[in-house]
Amino acid sequence: MSLALLLGILFSIPVSSAFGQIREDEEEEPILIKESELNQLLMWHVDGKYEKVLYKAIRYTEDDEQKKHPLPYLYMAKAYLGVHNSDDPDLRESYEVDKLKALKNALKYAGKFVKKDKEQEYVPKDLDFMEELRKETIIAAETEMDNEKYTKAKSYYKYLTTLDKEDPGAWMMFGTVYLTLKARRDADKAWETAKNLLLDQQGRGLTEGQRDLLQYAFVTTLERLDALGDPAAAREWISIGDDLIGGDREYEAVKRSIGG
Repeated sequence: MSLALLLGILFSIPVSSAFGQIREDEEEEPILIKESELNQLLMWHVDGKYEKVLYKAIRYTEDDEQKKHPLPYLYMAKAYLGVHNSDDPDLRESYEVDKLKALKNALKYAGKFVKKDKEQEYVPKDLDFMEELRKETIIAAETEMDNEKYTKAKSYYKYLTTLDKEDPGAWMMFGTVYLTLKARRDADKAWETAKNLLLDQQGRGLTEGQRDLLQYAFVTTLERLDALGDPAAAREWISIGDDLIGGDREYEAVKRSIGG
């Protein structure tokens, strides 16, 4: 091939096309975990092989590159919740289900899953799981409240704000537990977040679990403020609550009991 012909071929390639290909290659995301491996985790979870999921997924979360992928954390959370709800006595004993260790681990990894999914690519696809985990957490938190284990209850409400930072009931209860623990400054800070969310959302877009939690939060908060002799703060919450859950029997009852 003559030099003239070779130069003609080289200069006939559009410069923008060549640079575009280079740019595209540079921006392409690396494959952190193979699709087949993620499908294996899914199948193990569906089959109830939770220990296999945990053994495999934890290795991904410890790898420098693979730990960037959100899904291993999701499967860890799902596996721990599966253990929490399991009827297998040996499995329950091994993971200290009666001490709620499995539930707490499910919350730990679900929180990491949410944080890793910065582009919200995966969280919207698993809202049913997040709601199931949320409801289990609400039950655990309310049990601790009934048992007057307020520090433990606080940790559960904190987890709920991690699962969904726009959950007003979780922020409201987070503040109310702080109030019960005599940390008024922390309570007011959490309550401010809750009030801003309530005024902005007007109760729209909440899940069933979040709506139930919000009703519980209003009732509990009003009762605590009444017990502490803070009618001004109680009236402020009532002014918000009337528009959102006015008519609810328990809410109206506590309103009447404190003269709201």
